[in-house]
Amino acid sequence: MEKIQPTREQIIEDVRLWSKHFLEVPNLYLGGVPACPFAKKAWHDNKVWVAVKTKNSRYKKELNDCLKNLDFAKKEILIFCDPYYSYSPDELHYATEEYNEGYNKKDIYFMSFHPSNPATEKDQKFLTHPEGIPPYVESDLKYSMMLIQKFSQLQEASDKLHKQGYYKMWPDEYYQEVVVSRANKYKQINGGLS
Repeated sequence: MEKIQPTREQIIEDVRLWSKHFLEVPNLYLGGVPACPFAKKAWHDNKVWVAVKTKNSRYKKELNDCLKNLDFAKKEILIFCDPYYSYSPDELHYATEEYNEGYNKKDIYFMSFHPSNPATEKDQKFLTHPEGIPPYVESDLKYSMMLIQKFSQLQEASDKLHKQGYYKMWPDEYYQEVVVSRANKYKQINGGLS
C-alpha cells in the first residue's frame, strides 16, 4: 500500500508551524531569545519562500530551477522541502556540502535537515523544548528541508548575535559545528582565514 503524500499546502503550513512553535518563541535555554531571532519578521514581511519538490522530478534539477528564480531582494530564505526523499541523512549532508562548495563564493549558503536525523532532546534541547516542554504541535508529515540564504546576510546577523552574547548558551558542540565552521568558511572566502 502506497503511503499518502502530503500536499504542497500541508507542507507549507507545517513548515510555518515548525517555525512559529520552535524557532520564534522565547527560548528558555537561550535567555529568552528565540532560537532564530529573525524568523518571525521574515515570515511577517513575506520574505520566506517555501518550495515543495514535485513527484517524479529530480531533486537537484528542481532545486537548481528554484535557485535560478531566487531573488534575495524579494525573499531572504528559500526552504526547499522534499516529501519524496529516498536518500539517507549522509547523502543529504554530502549534497549540502556540494552545494556549499559551488555556491558559497556566490554568496549563497545551504543548511539541511533530514527527517531521519532530527534534533534530539539530549543534544539540542533548546531546539526540541524551547519553552521547557515540547510544544503541542501535531504533525506526522515527513520531508527533508534545504534552507538557502544569502551568505553575507546570514553571517552579518550571526556576528550581531555573537556580540550580544546570544551563542553563550548554545551547546558547545552544536555551536562549533554550525556557527564556527560557517564563520570560518565565510572568512576564508572573503580574505580572512586561509
